[in-house]
Amino acid sequence: MVDLGGGQDGPIEHGFSNSVFIIPGIIFISLAAFFGYKLYKSHVERERKREEKRRLKQQKKKK
Repeated sequence: MVDLGGGQDGPIEHGFSNSVFIIPGIIFISLAAFFGYKLYKSHVERERKREEKRRLKQQKKKK
C-alpha cells in the first residue's frame, strides 16, 4: 500500500491502494505498445510498397 501521509506530526494521513497507480500504468503501457505496433506496421507496409514499385519499374525497363 502507498502511504502519502505527512508523517507522525501531520494531522491528515491518506492511504491509497497500489491499484490506483498500477491500473493507469498498465493502461498507459498498453496504449503505448499498441500505437508503437501500429506505427511499426505502417512503416513496414510503406517500405514493402516502395520495394514493389521499384521491382515493377525495373521489369518495365527490361522489356
